[in-house]
Amino acid sequence: MDSFELGRLTDHDFEVVCRDLFSDVLGIPLEIFPRGRDRGIDLRHTGPAGTTVVQCKHWPRATQKTLIGRLIKDELPKVRALAPDRYIVATTVGLTVGGKEELRSAFAPYVRSTGDLYGVDEIVAELLRHPDLVRRHFRLWLSSTAVLQTVLNQDQYLRSSWLEKRLPGVADTFVPHEGFERAKQLLDTQRVCVIAGIPGVGKTTVALMLTAWLMGNGYEVHEISQDVDEIGTVWRDDTRQAFLYDDFLGSTTLDAALNKNEDNRLLSVIREIQKTSGKALVMTTRGYLLEHARLRHERLAEPDVSDAVSVIQLTDLDLRVRGQILYNHVHRSSLPADDKRRFADPAVWRPVVQHKNFNPRLVEETLRLSARRGQDVTAAMLENLDDPRRVWERIVENELTDEAVHMLEVLFTFGAADLEDLEESWRWYREGMGLTVDGRTFRRALQLLDGTMVSVEQGRVAFHNPSIEDYVRFHLDAGRTHFPELIGALIHGEQLHRLVAAARLADGAGILAGLRENEPAVTAAVRETEEDLEAGPAYGDESLSTHLEWALETAELLGSPALAAYVTRGTRLPFIHLVPLDHLVRLANALDASPLVPKEHAERFREGVADVIHTDLLESAEAGDWYRCIELNHQLHGIPSAVVREPVTQVLVRCALDELRRRAAEREPLDAYPDSMEELLDFLWEQGAEDELPEEFALVQERAERVAAARAAERDERLRKGQEQWNSAGRSDTARDRALVTELMRTLDDAR
Repeated sequence: MDSFELGRLTDHDFEVVCRDLFSDVLGIPLEIFPRGRDRGIDLRHTGPAGTTVVQCKHWPRATQKTLIGRLIKDELPKVRALAPDRYIVATTVGLTVGGKEELRSAFAPYVRSTGDLYGVDEIVAELLRHPDLVRRHFRLWLSSTAVLQTVLNQDQYLRSSWLEKRLPGVADTFVPHEGFERAKQLLDTQRVCVIAGIPGVGKTTVALMLTAWLMGNGYEVHEISQDVDEIGTVWRDDTRQAFLYDDFLGSTTLDAALNKNEDNRLLSVIREIQKTSGKALVMTTRGYLLEHARLRHERLAEPDVSDAVSVIQLTDLDLRVRGQILYNHVHRSSLPADDKRRFADPAVWRPVVQHKNFNPRLVEETLRLSARRGQDVTAAMLENLDDPRRVWERIVENELTDEAVHMLEVLFTFGAADLEDLEESWRWYREGMGLTVDGRTFRRALQLLDGTMVSVEQGRVAFHNPSIEDYVRFHLDAGRTHFPELIGALIHGEQLHRLVAAARLADGAGILAGLRENEPAVTAAVRETEEDLEAGPAYGDESLSTHLEWALETAELLGSPALAAYVTRGTRLPFIHLVPLDHLVRLANALDASPLVPKEHAERFREGVADVIHTDLLESAEAGDWYRCIELNHQLHGIPSAVVREPVTQVLVRCALDELRRRAAEREPLDAYPDSMEELLDFLWEQGAEDELPEEFALVQERAERVAAARAAERDERLRKGQEQWNSAGRSDTARDRALVTELMRTLDDAR
């Protein structure tokens, strides 16, 4: 570890290394302080002895003259404004004695001596004095010239041309994350690590970096490409050896995951490596293949294997990691400089790193293909993230068993489902196709998908991530499902609601066609869900009225007179069973607007609803229920009627005045005045009735204003306390990460 190629670090890598290094060198804790263009702070410590600022300048290709000129021009005014007690510069540019004297003189008195100016040689010297710190920072450790020579150049450590091609590029773009740290710890303790996860999440990248770690520690690495017997052919007792078995269960088919008796041989090798010093084994596989293999090969479910599994999760890639992944790939890509600079715009990088389908493989491939084709790379990036087919199509269409695919299709109709409901609907689906429906087949399908394409928690099944659900929707839309049987397998109204909602989407033409082709079955399913009122469009908004309103919208979508006729029959008078009244109003307006409903029927229904509301309003006024009255009045105005009924304005005014008297006469606990009090006062004002009870009106208005002022003061106090807590606790992790990534991306736009 005689030196380091610090140019292989990103700006953020260098800043984090400097934070830890100078915390040790100075004996004070330093915090990373994401800088803006007007602050000039990278690292800072504030204590009894004053404020110390460390300015990090990672410009490995710049000259000393350029560095000094930029520091004096850009940073010196900021330093004078900050006036720190001590100002230290750490840079990857080499500094001569003359250069240091020039900087010390320019930045006096903040730079106390030339010892506060660390060029690349001084930083390397300090790093060599802190080997434990170097090993903590994987990318720094990887940048050491001795390790790089071992990992990238010495053939005796690398027994694979594939590894030789992949390692340099992966080393440049890799970002350590929690999943990598888990896998490294597992390898350190057990000598065997099985890295599993969904396609594109970074399994092979982690495996390659574990391989680099082993090579840097003197291991000879061999790639296993066919089966585990290859390990025996290259095994040497007197040599430190690591074996990388990428996609050890195959990558394209489930039927040939392991060769004959390989499960026993693999388990024997794992046990031998675990007890042999100087040997290590790293394997990768897609999570669903591992589950399938465990079902077919019981020995792979034994603790020797299961305890060595480390699953790389999408949640391991938090905002900070995603931002660094994107930055590294853009920075190292062959894109023109102008295209790279576009990613410095937060309006470009934020939608990418915050995308629900963020995927390192998609990022890498998009940049590679866009550079080759001259595409609009930022637009292509989002298009690829929006379209999950590139990741999931081969798996679902070519690699999964039929029973597993059928489970995904049924699960799509639920979104998330209890195990019992999922199994019941899955059974109906497969039974309709004349296929096996026993419990063992269901469990095998679920185990195959669990942890990779679906998650099972507390008896409830959901898609593992949104991109899988998106792909299954495309799968249905492409006509790759059995719509008659799927519709016949629906056991809850929510399932039909989801299918119809998918058909309404701009890219749902295939699902819509499937529903239209099976319109009689859809109509029957709608009728069967009439009593399942929880199938309403929104939770807490279920009624027979909302069900009929949705059924009418579905009839219009499908162009189904039969389904419209079902709605017409359900809205014949009397309709007391269709309450609540606000739902009736919406249904009446839907009937009015529908071309599938006879106009005379829609008119009869509308007038019937108006009659019910009018009668209810008069009864509520008689009972002195002002707030119910005003609610009904709003509803009455929301349903135009051609019938002249008893005027209600004077009734409402009398009711409102009675309410005003009651409010004026009662004691005034502040919490007794709801916001709707303003509506009472506004109504009386609009009707010119405030003068009928002027004293009461003034009294209630004054109380209402005091209540409003008290509530505003309470709200302001909560905000003030919240701001104090925010300030004392510092910015949230998300805010810090966003600032960090913003600063990192900004360097793509730097002219140096």
